[in-house]
Amino acid sequence: MSQALLANRLIGSRLCPLRQRALRQAAPCKPPVVLSRRTSTQVRAETQRRGGLGDDDIDVAVFRFTLGIPGFDDRFIPRVVGLALGALLVVNHVLGADPTPEAQVRCEWLGALLASLCVLVPDIEERLREAMPGRGRQKAAEAIEGSANGFFLEPSLQEAAKKELAWASFSLLKNTNCCGVAVAAGGRVLMARGALGSGVVAPGNAAASLAAMSKDLSAVSGSSKVAEALAGAAAGSQQLWLPDRGGFGGSGAGSLALLPAGAQCLLVQHIPLPGGGPAALIVFSERPRALADRERGWVAAVANKLAAFV
Repeated sequence: MSQALLANRLIGSRLCPLRQRALRQAAPCKPPVVLSRRTSTQVRAETQRRGGLGDDDIDVAVFRFTLGIPGFDDRFIPRVVGLALGALLVVNHVLGADPTPEAQVRCEWLGALLASLCVLVPDIEERLREAMPGRGRQKAAEAIEGSANGFFLEPSLQEAAKKELAWASFSLLKNTNCCGVAVAAGGRVLMARGALGSGVVAPGNAAASLAAMSKDLSAVSGSSKVAEALAGAAAGSQQLWLPDRGGFGGSGAGSLALLPAGAQCLLVQHIPLPGGGPAALIVFSERPRALADRERGWVAAVANKLAAFV
């Protein structure tokens, strides 16, 4: 092979990447696909028609893990840590050198400040929640007038249905302003959780508690707004929202023993059962106007999801 031919091949191999780049730049590009405003609106409308929430309305709920210690509220964990840290600081100071070195004194002051902050964290969290409505429950069940804390599931339900009802009630109680949740279908209350009316709560007896709630709910007048929401006969009666207690009397909700005396607002969301029939997700709170539009939309989405399990 001649030197001239070898040189031409080397030059050609070096220019090959340049040629490829030039070809790529010269190649026609496909125009970007632009989604028209009309199409975007149609997609969002279709999503909302199916019972889902649009991208602008989705609020990601973060579930926290709990220690599961009976009678212990996990929000007091920082306080326990702060008290333990303070006790260790006292022990360290007593067993330390005398006189205490300046570096140790500075560390102890910093540790005492952090321990005090940990002790105050639950109170700070409560004040922040009071200042920012729509960020979770405000009061414990025992602080609501005429209420008793409880969690009852119908024993005859399948395991999958029990898990779904437990998830739904937990998510609503932890991430909205409601204080109590109940699910009723076929004239029976299948699940109740949170701050419930003390008159229908039998501690440790789920069957008796649910039976008392079911009997009370079946006594609601068929012409009342609560009964219409349970039946969901018309499109306008799929959701009953009573933002304050003033509307309880005319809607038939004032006689519900399921609601504690301190309940100030009520939401009854119809559950569209595959075979039809009265069913509803009942949510209430000790605060008036506790559920914003987004939260009421979330309740409607949860009710649609529960339709396959109740």
